[in-house]
Amino acid sequence: MEKIVSSTDGSHIFYKILGHGSPIFFIHGNSGSHHAFQKQVDAFQKDHQLILMDTRDHGKSTNESNQLDFPSIFSDILAILDNEQIEKTTMIGFSDGANIALSFANYYPERVSKMVLISPNIRFDQLKKSKQLLYRSLYAVSEQLLRLKKGARVLRLAMKNLPLTTNYREKLKMPILFIFGDKDIIDLNKMAPFIDSLKQAKMVVLDKTGHSILKTRPLLVNKEISSFI
Repeated sequence: MEKIVSSTDGSHIFYKILGHGSPIFFIHGNSGSHHAFQKQVDAFQKDHQLILMDTRDHGKSTNESNQLDFPSIFSDILAILDNEQIEKTTMIGFSDGANIALSFANYYPERVSKMVLISPNIRFDQLKKSKQLLYRSLYAVSEQLLRLKKGARVLRLAMKNLPLTTNYREKLKMPILFIFGDKDIIDLNKMAPFIDSLKQAKMVVLDKTGHSILKTRPLLVNKEISSFI
């Protein structure tokens, strides 16, 4: 079932509800949409209620603000959860979607039971240098040359450090599964200390795998998710 909810600033946020059972909330990556999780839909909709959103400025969702920031996206997530009367959910995020899920759980831990975070980063400098350069170049072209306000907002979000609180360890006590590829765009050596700081966190690194984990290794990803949730 396709739905649209109005967020606090009047933005229209699109999401889909599929299946029945315990809820799983999916958040796609930068410049993507809910379609990124099709292989997970096929695997989990028989036993779970799946909520798949298009984040604002993506897919079928609008953005009434001239900014794209984490607090606004948090409001969108809350609007969906409240509209569906979901008190607590498992969250699965990919790339920027994993960043959003992690940040949301930091501020609203009472709404998150477990998380599967696929290829997240905490700081922009935790991306490999070639990817940092690419983002900066694309952002400059979008903003200064092409004057693409929406495109620039979306790229800028990918370049932001996560707004984690200083007491994030006290907030992020739910079980968390981190999944990366060994050839990911994330520098795992820079991410490992953060993951190690979380008592309930587990990290899985898939061999011979890049950043496009959902496309290239869906069966293995689904197996890890299934055993975790």
